[in-house]
Amino acid sequence: MQKLKSLFISLFCSYLVVAFLYSLVRHVQTGGYSELFSAFSHLLGAAFFTSLFVMKTARTSIYLPGWSLPIFVAGTLTLYFSVLESNHAGLVLTLIVWSGWLLYLLWYSSFGKSGKRLLTLATPLPGFTLVDSTGESFSNKDLSGQYTLLMFFRGNWCPLCMAQVREVAEQYRTLVELGVQVCLISPQPEANTQKLSLQFDVPFTFLMDERLQTAEAFGITVKNGTPTGLEVLGYDSDTVRPTVLITDKEGKLVYSDITNNYRVRPEPEAFISILKELQLTA
Repeated sequence: MQKLKSLFISLFCSYLVVAFLYSLVRHVQTGGYSELFSAFSHLLGAAFFTSLFVMKTARTSIYLPGWSLPIFVAGTLTLYFSVLESNHAGLVLTLIVWSGWLLYLLWYSSFGKSGKRLLTLATPLPGFTLVDSTGESFSNKDLSGQYTLLMFFRGNWCPLCMAQVREVAEQYRTLVELGVQVCLISPQPEANTQKLSLQFDVPFTFLMDERLQTAEAFGITVKNGTPTGLEVLGYDSDTVRPTVLITDKEGKLVYSDITNNYRVRPEPEAFISILKELQLTA
């Protein structure tokens, strides 16, 4: 099923661009309103995915009403004028963009039910060993003695992940003042992690879980979760659920947010508030 999702998102994004250009050209040729509204509905879909990169947002609403309503209104107008103009292509394109958008909202964006829950609050994390961007080893033993924020993200290719990393980086002074070590963990190749560590010049530890051994131990692996085609850029087909964990000075888990929807992630204020409460009760 996840392999289908990987293929779906790559095909759907490509379809939106191609269908927009096709409908636009047809509108110029015929002047039909069905082609005009078809071009608009597909443009909206393509604009949404573009906005994830341009707006640099770390999260969205689940059903995206600000985008969904215009897409379905434009589609309805396409259907109406397609019937008047006997434009069968407009009918087909509208059904495809509606179906694709609903699949994106209700199926692709959700990771579905997770398997056996492997992380339990008030207990130490499963043993793990990772490598940082300088090649040094980092393990669960390095969690003791201070509060630690561990954030698993999918990779540099994911715009919401990069926005989330940026949010945390903007809070680094607060986190340092709270005595928190921050670990950003990804299954992406070493070169991408090194590039990221240089991009965000903050006192964080950038870690690599290329074989997803730690993600497997934590129960947050997503098989075939990377969009089809990104393998040519060196990314593995498997990835992780965006996850935020906090451990206390004894290395015990005190906060866990494992997202079930890749577009829904905690605000930095949520886990900073937890860290402040821990400081007060320490």
